[in-house]
Amino acid sequence: MPARVPADIPVRPASSPTCSRARTRRRASRYPALDAVEQAFIRLAADSAAPRVRTVEGELALPVVRSILADPATAAPAADAVWRTLIGRARGDGGTWILAAVGCALPRIRSGIWHATRDRRVERDEATQAALSAFTDALLTLEPVPVEHVLDELVRCAHNAAQTVADRVARDRISHCCLPSSIPPPLLAGHVDFVLADLIRDGVINREEAELIGRHRIEGTSLRQLADQTGDYPVRLSRVLREAEVRVVRALAEGREP
Repeated sequence: MPARVPADIPVRPASSPTCSRARTRRRASRYPALDAVEQAFIRLAADSAAPRVRTVEGELALPVVRSILADPATAAPAADAVWRTLIGRARGDGGTWILAAVGCALPRIRSGIWHATRDRRVERDEATQAALSAFTDALLTLEPVPVEHVLDELVRCAHNAAQTVADRVARDRISHCCLPSSIPPPLLAGHVDFVLADLIRDGVINREEAELIGRHRIEGTSLRQLADQTGDYPVRLSRVLREAEVRVVRALAEGREP
């Protein structure tokens, strides 16, 4: 006969291996470097000796400061004043003040990295490290410190760095795009201006894209220089250039001769 279990001993239902694995499985972080910075900021903010930021409302704790900076209702001049204070303390004292500034900007930094790494072929860790490094460099060296939109200028450097990593992946993909063997090599003879004009005529690219390709790819002008000359943003110019070049490659692959 099977052994009887005494009535006063509770019996636990056996858990299936599947359920056990489901309970212990944790979803891997997509951006571990950002999560590490976030945890470091949380530990710093919880420390009783953590720095407090001087504002028009008095000296405030870091969690309060980050909430104020993230609140869309916060007046821009007030936010800019806080950021100038954070920049000054980071440059003067370094250490925990650098972490405090990076932690306060982390939501905006994360958003830019996410945008740059939507293509799964982009190495997230590389883009993240590039963005954090660029932000920290701007935090410590940007001159002159803007009077308005201080965080926008700091974060722009981080976003551009992450986008540069993504752009390299896009360029590599275009350079390795093979034309079908049944299509003869495209005839690109003639002055480059005429070639670009033919691409515009055929509707492959527009005039802005042709100008961008000519200035950047042919003349070697950097996207940063073009942005400074036109008042545009390097990230937008990079996106326009990438999309235009993809269309050119596709047109050539389909047998269209410029």
